[in-house]
Amino acid sequence: MFPSLKYSIALASTLFAAAAHAQAGAFDNLVQSRFVHCAFYKAYEVDRVTGDLILVEGRSDTLSHFQHIDGVRARQISTRKAGAREVKVLHGAKYLHFVDHMAGMYVLTTVYGCIDRDARSGTCITYGAMQSRHFNSRVMSDPDAVYDALKASSDPGFCDHSFIGLKEAARGAP
Repeated sequence: MFPSLKYSIALASTLFAAAAHAQAGAFDNLVQSRFVHCAFYKAYEVDRVTGDLILVEGRSDTLSHFQHIDGVRARQISTRKAGAREVKVLHGAKYLHFVDHMAGMYVLTTVYGCIDRDARSGTCITYGAMQSRHFNSRVMSDPDAVYDALKASSDPGFCDHSFIGLKEAARGAP
């Protein structure tokens, strides 16, 4: 192999690994949050002025709320199913996943990256996310690969977190 080609491959591998590591760390705030709220849409709408694809807040098809996140599991409340359910939290090499398994079907909620940051602190406040329903049990061992295979047919959306690094208001007067 040519030395310059070896160098290019080594450099690309190093950059890819660094990007994947940085992305995994990008979800730390989300996992440490008390609550994570997600909205998912069947399709994007088109901005009449710019022609850009957009997701309009308040017009979602599915809402999911995750709480009591401990790094390996969480409680999910969804507009698609009555009551709260325990879901798995899986940290892939590239993405963060919440996996709900019920009656042989999997609901995969994947957080893939930051789409909006706080201007002052640089902290991510809104994350891009996708949700899919499928029967692929491989999601429990390789969720990144399952997401990559399904993302074209997944519902687009976003997630945000609350109460990270903040104290909740007291219930009574001081």
